[in-house]
Amino acid sequence: MAQHWRVADGIDLFEADYKRFTFPKHSHDYYAFGNIINGAERFMTRGKSYVASRGQLLMMNPMQVHDGGPASDEGYHYQIMFIAPEIFGDLIGEISPKNPGLPFFGTHVAHDPELHRQLQTIQQLFRPDFAATTSLLERDSRLLYGAARLALRHADAPPAIYHPGSEDKRIQTVIEYMQAHLDANISLDDLATLTGLSRFHLLRVFRNATGLPPHTYFNHMRLRRAKRMLFDGASIADAAAATGFADQSHLNRHFKAMWGVSPGAFIASLGQTRSKHPG
Repeated sequence: MAQHWRVADGIDLFEADYKRFTFPKHSHDYYAFGNIINGAERFMTRGKSYVASRGQLLMMNPMQVHDGGPASDEGYHYQIMFIAPEIFGDLIGEISPKNPGLPFFGTHVAHDPELHRQLQTIQQLFRPDFAATTSLLERDSRLLYGAARLALRHADAPPAIYHPGSEDKRIQTVIEYMQAHLDANISLDDLATLTGLSRFHLLRVFRNATGLPPHTYFNHMRLRRAKRMLFDGASIADAAAATGFADQSHLNRHFKAMWGVSPGAFIASLGQTRSKHPG
């Protein structure tokens, strides 16, 4: 089971139940805040292993490489709120005008029963079957308060100044080039020439900066773009063509390995949400 809701530009909600599926190493453009409903998830990030169990929260910074999977045969059921860095930055500006930095979460698992309940309520309020009977004022208020509580209670204090794209300028040039050529079959030579680095040096510097080798990072960028296109109503064929996959089958294989569902199942999980919240 997996369901997706687009709450607003820059804010998505996700809920899933996994028994055996394990996420490979990956990262998100957004902050990711999860609450474990049942079971437990085990994940590794920055060389350390964590377990988030029923009733606990998990928190991940933008572009932080991590994996994830069930901590036991029971599997786990969790809900995730994704918030774009610029949206979270605006929020921090409201609650702490003198702090120019984005919050950084050095602790990735927390026990906060009150916030755990609040995040569950937010997920429920934005379900299509509840949206029609819940006021915008209540939904917006609960969403804002929940996000603010995350930052105030669980971000490092003082928060580290996080700037997306603050990596080595040569690596940022590579990332920007990848983003502009998602439909191309780019080579390591292309990227090395772009930066003036040898191929081996580029591989080492890129992995040190991002936690992933260039080919994996590029593939993840393509998959995130395909996922956004499907959410916005594109066909699987169009999404595959726009992101450099050979055909629908090629996209299907990589998409399922990354998220545990096929593109078709992902579209089905959106249901009426996509038409109600086109973003």
